[in-house]
Amino acid sequence: MVRRLPLLIILTLVLINSSGVWALDNLSDKETKKKVTSDQGMTNAQSPVLNISPKEIDLGVIGPDEGVKGTFVLKNVGSGSLNWHADGSEGWSFLDERKISGVLKSAVENLQVHISFLKKTLNSNGAETDGKNLIQLSLEANNGINIYRKSLPFGTYREALKFASNGGTRTVFIRFELASRDAEPKIDVDPVRIDFGAVKPGEYATRKIKVSNKGQEILRWQVSVKNSASGTPPEAGRYSSFFNGDIKGTGVYLPPSHLKESVDMTGKWTENNGLPSSSVPSSAIRYRFWGSGITVFLSMDNDEEGVTFHVDDKHAIEPDCREGEKETKECVVAEGLPNGQHVLSIINKGSHLVVEGVRFHSRDVKNGTPGLISIFPDSGDTTKEIDYVNIMASTKQLSPGFYDEDIIFNSNGGKAIIEVSLEISADNKMTRVVDVYRYAAGNDYLYTANPEAEANIIHAKAYKKQGIAYRLFSQGAPGTTPFHRWYNAEKNDHFYSYDLHEEGRPLKSYVYEGVIGNIATSRLTNTKELYRWYNPSTGRHFYSTDPNGEAVSKKGYRFDGIAGYVR
Repeated sequence: MVRRLPLLIILTLVLINSSGVWALDNLSDKETKKKVTSDQGMTNAQSPVLNISPKEIDLGVIGPDEGVKGTFVLKNVGSGSLNWHADGSEGWSFLDERKISGVLKSAVENLQVHISFLKKTLNSNGAETDGKNLIQLSLEANNGINIYRKSLPFGTYREALKFASNGGTRTVFIRFELASRDAEPKIDVDPVRIDFGAVKPGEYATRKIKVSNKGQEILRWQVSVKNSASGTPPEAGRYSSFFNGDIKGTGVYLPPSHLKESVDMTGKWTENNGLPSSSVPSSAIRYRFWGSGITVFLSMDNDEEGVTFHVDDKHAIEPDCREGEKETKECVVAEGLPNGQHVLSIINKGSHLVVEGVRFHSRDVKNGTPGLISIFPDSGDTTKEIDYVNIMASTKQLSPGFYDEDIIFNSNGGKAIIEVSLEISADNKMTRVVDVYRYAAGNDYLYTANPEAEANIIHAKAYKKQGIAYRLFSQGAPGTTPFHRWYNAEKNDHFYSYDLHEEGRPLKSYVYEGVIGNIATSRLTNTKELYRWYNPSTGRHFYSTDPNGEAVSKKGYRFDGIAGYVR
């Protein structure tokens, strides 16, 4: 009599014989899953991943018989061998037999892009192109080269370059402008906005402005700091750039150091020439600012989808956008807000989005400050070459705070205005801080920097000490202003503000009790927000550096803005 083995045992024996490595019948279900997961993780860890930076290059203006170059860096950020090839750009005639390619392991590969404006406007067959210009696109890497051609009229273009690999497909972009190089000179400057970031008192910072001529005749120009006699008032606010030169070319975006405490990012953001870029819906930037309005500078390739703006998490805002310089849109998102702390949200709805920066409108920004900006050289003659102008910001003998200036180029080829901004940070060594203690009696909170002087009030109302709540600045500290205190006996509530009129907030029945210290009205180095909370049912207020208000929302309190910045 023949005994038949169970089917499970037969399958087990087959697996043992076929693999010769390990047997499933010796492992539990849990151990089996762990083994499979481990092998899958090893496979994923050995997968190559293609990264190309930057994601976009602006090649500038090209005239007849001229050429411009740019460089993309290809890198394998995974492991194993990465095989790639260039698919080129759609709509261009491919003149070579095969596409350039390469193999990447741990090294990087430079790929040079060369746009040439061929002098004769002929197509590949030698025929005239009816006013269109013959443009040549060259891709060069590993001593190999691909050439593409296309007939284009004068104008501005953004072309996509596609790459395929066993580490994913990638698309990068090049921008360029085809200009006729008319006889008359025409000035072109880059950049059109400069943000020096945070500069310490007594120090200086420099930037360069590129000056070029879109015409053929000699461009003669002069540059100076705009003053009240120029007839045009400066922009109401301070420009804040999201550009981070430290991470340019890495493909990964991080906010510059002076914006780390003001900017939060969610979703997928990459680095594009040092700026944040995203093509993923719902990716968002949240920017905290102090002022009464805000303007955003950005570029996007899908106006139908576009972006959504919110201020203080309220309903979506339809901005007033206009075309700005260098393909950038200038969008006024909000005006006439109560002067104080606000949060701007920029949410991508599916466009290829690049955010350059913002201009927040604030009465705290100083304009027209003598000695802040110096320029060298202040004049020049430009033909086809590129000239550079050095801009230096000196903070000597200037108090901490936000500054914004305009410099103006006058020329025989038009006028150009450059907005220049910076923050002079507080000198920590010279700024003295004072401890502010919190005392509580029920739901009334007394904040004082001198409990000994207020001992009678503390004992009379049985206030209980809760420790140091935050630190204010001493009187006269640069970049700060007095922080006032009021008391309402009917509500048994203390109210605090640096604004004696509190933007029209009713202070009826409140008795003024004086200044408890100085508070910063804008973010200074090593400061943090002092949040205000309000209970609409009792009319009482609560202040804390905790963004969650130390859970007072459970007692009916609602967020009521930011009272200022403290240590």
